[in-house]
Amino acid sequence: MAVITKDTREGQEFVGRAKRVSWERLWTFSGGPLTNKGWPKKNVHTDFDFAKECGLPSVAASGTQNQGYVVELMVDLFGAEWLSNGTMDVRFVGLTNVEDVVVPKAVVKLKEVLEGKTKYFMDVWVENQRGEKVLVGTATGAAT
Repeated sequence: MAVITKDTREGQEFVGRAKRVSWERLWTFSGGPLTNKGWPKKNVHTDFDFAKECGLPSVAASGTQNQGYVVELMVDLFGAEWLSNGTMDVRFVGLTNVEDVVVPKAVVKLKEVLEGKTKYFMDVWVENQRGEKVLVGTATGAAT
């Protein structure tokens, strides 16, 4: 994967690592502490019957799980400094079902040079294997 530098151009798109949303991934992320009796905790993210009772067609991954995939992409692009200096503002716009494959993506919309650093303004999103966006938003990061 390319790393953003001062030479990265506006319009350049970056694609993160695909993730298959397995039962194990859902349970680990949303099932509560592994040592709790009755683990995983029953909720719309871990239990099919519970999700159906809530009106969902299936279990759904937590939106913050998809948000984490965008964070991973930003750290890949900007380095660990992004955790201290970057920003992200996202909205959850679709459901991620068990066994979906999701991919975080970003495109550079604008870059500005400020005090010797190049600041990048990006559109970010996560899409599933059907090309449907399940998360959309913006992020910023800086490169020297």
